[in-house]
This record gives sequence, C-alpha cells and structure tokens, in this order.
Amino acid sequence: MEPETSGKPVQEEAAAAKNFFARLGGVYSSPREAFMEIGRAPRLVVPLIALLLISAFSGWYLLRKIDMSAARQAQMERLVRSGRITEAQMKQMLEDGNAASADVTGARMAVMGIVGGSAASLMFCLLIAGYGSLFSKMTGAKNGFKNLLEVSIYAMLAVSIVSTVLTVIILQIKGQGRIAVTDPNTIISSSLGTWITSVDGEDVLPAFVLKLSHAVDIFNIWIIALLSIGFSAVSYKLKTASAALWLGGAYVVLYTINAAISAFLGM
Repeated sequence: MEPETSGKPVQEEAAAAKNFFARLGGVYSSPREAFMEIGRAPRLVVPLIALLLISAFSGWYLLRKIDMSAARQAQMERLVRSGRITEAQMKQMLEDGNAASADVTGARMAVMGIVGGSAASLMFCLLIAGYGSLFSKMTGAKNGFKNLLEVSIYAMLAVSIVSTVLTVIILQIKGQGRIAVTDPNTIISSSLGTWITSVDGEDVLPAFVLKLSHAVDIFNIWIIALLSIGFSAVSYKLKTASAALWLGGAYVVLYTINAAISAFLGM
C-alpha cells in the first residue's frame, strides 16, 4: 500500500537541511525520508562532485587491473567459435589491436578511465532525470528537473560506492596481477547470467537468452528501486509503483535490444 506521503507536495514545513553525509546515509537506511528531505532543499554540487570522483576512481582502477589484450583475445576466440571470423582473421585483428594498444601509454589509459567513468555517470544521471521528467508529464505528476537530477545522483552514488568497494576488494584478493575479463561486471558476479555461466558455462543457453539473463542484476535492480522511491518522494501525484513501472519497463526494453544486437554480432 502506497505511503500517504507519496501523493503530497514536497514543500512541507521548513526543517533544517541535512548535510551531504547524512543524506547519503539516509539513502541506505531510509531512502524515502532521505529523498523527501532532498526534495525540500536540493543541493547538487557536493553529491555531483562525489559521484564524479568515485566514477573517475572506478574507471581508472579498472583500466589498471584489466588485461585488455587478453580480453580482446577472448572476444575474438568467441567470434571464431561462432563462425563469424576465421582464425587467420583473428590473428590479424589481434596483431592490429595490439599494435594500436602499444601506442597508448599508462598515463593516457589513466586519463581515459577517469574521463570515461565520470562522463558516463554524468550522462546517465542527466538522461534518467530527463526521462523521469518526461514520464512525469505524461502521467500528470508534478516535480522539478533539479530534484529528479539530485535523486538520480544520490541513487547512482549510493550503488556506485558499494560496487566499487566490492570490486577493489575482489581484485585485491585475486592478486596484484592484471585481470583478464571480457566484461568488468562479471568481477562481482552480481547478475543471474554470471551465476549461470560460472556453473554451466557460456554454451548452456542461447546467446540471446544468456545475454538477457544479465539484466537480472542486483545493482541495476537496486538503482531502479532507489530511483522509483526517490522520484515519487520529490513529486506530486506520482506513486512509487508507477515510477517503477516506467523505469523498469524502459530498462527491460533497452536491455532486450542490447541483448539482441549483442547476440547477433556474437559479442
């Protein structure tokens, strides 16, 4: 049953605004209350800087740890097994790719990871806030883009902190050597598809079904749940269930398209 607060405007009686750390802690412990407080007094600068920093660190750390050459070879071998390329073509493509990688210095790789990680997180938050504003108008809900953007930032930040810490711990346990993986998301094994392949191998299911099973991911579901709670908390006439339907529906559609394309290309 929807809490009574979900249908009320966020402009309630003024209360002392909490600081960044209190708000972030509230996203973990009591997300609805935390997002309602954020809606009353949005402050974008500090959480945005924190998100960019954690995203930059994550991108930099992964590029330091992942063996890109080994990952590229694993991808090519998968294409050979699917019959899309020959072994001779694979060898030529690997030689060309290794030659190109040799020109990329460690410093340039670090910059690529920092810029890429930060840009991806910022783009995600802007897109999801824009989508939230769009479906809010379609459903007759009222809210502000700034509020939706801050909810997106806090949701992304809360999940990113946990996933980044777990990634660092796991990679440190595995050792200081470079890690060869074709998908960084498999490091934590947070998706159904990763669990399936770890037990029965990649050939147990058709490529499309296996790729689609990766959509059942703990962290992605967590983000959708936080966004649904947050969007309803900072909106007038928007229920959590309605927000979850719009956000979850878009996620399923996009992931299905991605799985179809990946399966077709043998990725």
